[in-house]
Amino acid sequence: MRFKKIEKYTYVEEKHMQYLEELKRFVADSKYLPKYHIYPKCGLMNDPNGLSYFNGEYNFFYQWFPFEPNHGMKHWGHCTSKDLSTWEDKEIALTPDMEYEKNGCYSGNSIEKDGLLYLFYTANYKTDNGKIPKQAVAVMDKEGNIKKHINNPVIDGAPSDMSGEIRDPFVFIKNDSYYMLLGAKSKKEKGALLLYTSKNLLNWDYRGEIYLPIDTGYMIECPGLIEVDGKDVIIFSPMGLKKEALRYQNQFATLYLVGKLDIENMKFDLEYMDEVDNGFDFYAPQAFYGKDNKPMMVSWFGCGEQVLPSDNEMWKHGLTMPHTLKLKEGRLCNFVSEELNDLFDDKNRFSSNTIKTKSNHYHIQFNMCKDNKNTWVIVGNDNDYWELSFDTIKNIIQVDRSNLKLKVDTLNGLKRCTEGLNKEEYKVDIYVDNSFVEIFINEGMKSFAFRCFNLSDKEHSIKFSHTNEGSINYCK
Repeated sequence: MRFKKIEKYTYVEEKHMQYLEELKRFVADSKYLPKYHIYPKCGLMNDPNGLSYFNGEYNFFYQWFPFEPNHGMKHWGHCTSKDLSTWEDKEIALTPDMEYEKNGCYSGNSIEKDGLLYLFYTANYKTDNGKIPKQAVAVMDKEGNIKKHINNPVIDGAPSDMSGEIRDPFVFIKNDSYYMLLGAKSKKEKGALLLYTSKNLLNWDYRGEIYLPIDTGYMIECPGLIEVDGKDVIIFSPMGLKKEALRYQNQFATLYLVGKLDIENMKFDLEYMDEVDNGFDFYAPQAFYGKDNKPMMVSWFGCGEQVLPSDNEMWKHGLTMPHTLKLKEGRLCNFVSEELNDLFDDKNRFSSNTIKTKSNHYHIQFNMCKDNKNTWVIVGNDNDYWELSFDTIKNIIQVDRSNLKLKVDTLNGLKRCTEGLNKEEYKVDIYVDNSFVEIFINEGMKSFAFRCFNLSDKEHSIKFSHTNEGSINYCK
């Protein structure tokens, strides 16, 4: 088809709908599409927003620029599900058509009050002298009607010691009061976590900066707070952390802190911290409470500015599967929510060192033992594969994409390493969804999310360093 060149800061209007329908039909033929990950029907998808279980179903919103696979004017897309496996596309939820959001509806979360879902977001507003930070809110009723607050923005401007880089509101309730976290950059070029408070979700007062006892880089994005097994967990994405041998290897990192948020003294009492995920393509996760108040998380399946093979097919990125959050040995574990396993109804046992797959969409489960110095598994075909390896002597787990024919994001490296767990045996769950891969070690004590573009021929091999036993279960 013939693609149109549309100016970067254009919001979707009725006149664009026919072209977007043509784009969606074009994308539907892409050879890299997943089956069980959420992806954009056209254009670019990034941060998950407003995640909630509301009115008997899951509501997932997300950053979306529909016109092309590049960052541009961000809208909020919207989809719903009752079971986390079958999704209904609700198209655009928030269109940046007001003056105060003239450069996009940026990220935020949601909270339910009085049978309504309040959607908080950053109204992106750029000037020749830099950004003026503005935080806005829209309200969705149980029929799915969404209306922006008439007095937006509800927070306009920055505290005196902060720059104009303030965004990504995360609103929560604690001790019968409403609070908002905001990621920020100070005028001293340091990442900051800001706190506001409100009685009614519409009028907000600034409390100050929360002290975090770690390096916060030069900017904090996408902060969030959730209670997991009786502990407070802060999840956020600091920009500018110095790369280490076994940490912070992506362009931008995402961390979790386990402990207690002391709002009275404006500090976080830290017990444990680590990266949330160790893969190539993971950023801006959002934590939320699912059905039955279950702590959950979904992340952007991407990181930074990347050129991907799917760009030529007019779509880019996606979201991770929904993950359930638990604490184990003091660590935050994020493991695929159990509802998703209902998708894999074609179940097969194996005992071999080589498996020939029969589709690109499966869940494979096996154990890696400490008997050998180095154990590995490779996925793909000859001269076009990725590898997961365990060095039990050095206690390192690694994913290596250097043997893929289509290499992506090479400037940020082709390998990702993390410290192992010093276990006699590792339980491994790998979810392959064509060009999307998620790996979980010991049910999410470690995880790797990443893209690969080597499986579009429908059949490939899985090879182990030694004979292994396990199961491979194919998606419906």
